[in-house]
Amino acid sequence: MGNTRNDWRAAALAGLLTLASAGVAAGGISVSHPVLPGAESIEQENTDLQAIWKAMRSADADALVKLYQDNHDPVVHVWSAMALERVHFNLDAATADASACESALLDVRPLIALSCGQFLIGNLQLAGRWADSRQAESELITRFRGHGIDPELDKMQAWLDSHADEPMLSYDIPAGDVILPLKQRERQIRPDDQTTPRFTVSANGHELDAILDTGASDMILGQDDADRLGVKPLDRKGHVNGWLAKDVPTQAGVLETLEMGGITLHNVPVTVVPRHIVLIGGNLVAPLGTLEITRSDIHVFGKDSPVPACATAMRVSSAAWGSNIRLYPQLLVNDTPQSVMLDTGASHYLVGTRAALDEVTTLHRTKTMMGDIGGKHAFVNADTAKVKLTIAGQPFDMTFDVYTEADNVKHPITLGAGALRDMDFLLDFRRQHQCFLLHSNLR
Repeated sequence: MGNTRNDWRAAALAGLLTLASAGVAAGGISVSHPVLPGAESIEQENTDLQAIWKAMRSADADALVKLYQDNHDPVVHVWSAMALERVHFNLDAATADASACESALLDVRPLIALSCGQFLIGNLQLAGRWADSRQAESELITRFRGHGIDPELDKMQAWLDSHADEPMLSYDIPAGDVILPLKQRERQIRPDDQTTPRFTVSANGHELDAILDTGASDMILGQDDADRLGVKPLDRKGHVNGWLAKDVPTQAGVLETLEMGGITLHNVPVTVVPRHIVLIGGNLVAPLGTLEITRSDIHVFGKDSPVPACATAMRVSSAAWGSNIRLYPQLLVNDTPQSVMLDTGASHYLVGTRAALDEVTTLHRTKTMMGDIGGKHAFVNADTAKVKLTIAGQPFDMTFDVYTEADNVKHPITLGAGALRDMDFLLDFRRQHQCFLLHSNLR
């Protein structure tokens, strides 16, 4: 990718500026219509942009690097640079790239320029700056009026108008550290048994236990709890899928206050589902900065607090608008680098989907039970499999269940909260790093 990250970012932006100034001939004589790519070039560009968005949704940094290196289209260059910064959660750099992209292409390729502006809005939301994102969207619409894409802008304005009365998420985060003690399982099958990271929160003044779930996006509540806690319903319904459950009905809502230790979230977006469940998702956690999850607590570090050493680049997937954040650290699976989803909402050490069968050794067929957002599923078909997993340089020979019917989940292997018995999870969104801190007996 060049010598440094700044090198390829500078090259990408330089290419955009060349495209934007293509209407200026030698001697400074302006050409009335800028030189634009032909239809065939635009078709290829659209294909490459789709590939970029797909790679961003799966945190595929390697694919983004290849798209950048193998393609000379300046639009593809800058979008692959933007997306790669987002994958590594370097939001400031991603925002700078998006702003330059929008400015350079506003008069030449307004639809592409608009997509860059929308990407910037997604960065603001990922940073927890919801009020700023709403203001930026309004300004984006105004700035693009008269550039031939008013139907797209009308859709954006209609969305803003329909959400104008909805309160926006904001955070009160203390300067110092916050420690959230975890609830221990009342019944443990064995001493090292581990459940999901469950801790006490206060929702509109009511105490309840919640799970920190990096496999979810926002806050998820069951209908009974949503009613009891005073969640304000919004005029938006939908459906969500789990590992096995399909088309679970959802209702959007807003929780006025959520307190986690000394941290307070205001106007928290909530997804309400039928079954009893309380989850705090990754989009709500990322703006907190730096967290260390252990078997006993969740440590939220203050902005200036020293944190454990970690040099491994974070890999985060998200949609262009900033929703659906997920963590995809790269590990060695049977000695081959592979992205593995980190899901603290999964109680197992390791769990796989049908796609994992291409990479692991199947031992035998079985029936098991599993739970997801749709409830508990009995007698689920599973293959017991084994795999060599290398984490922080430490090899683990693992036996785990592969759910052959879990076709809703696209990632082959998930590392769950069960791994906390061997390591702590350091999620440093502030410095864009994520590490597995092995316990002393494994070092």
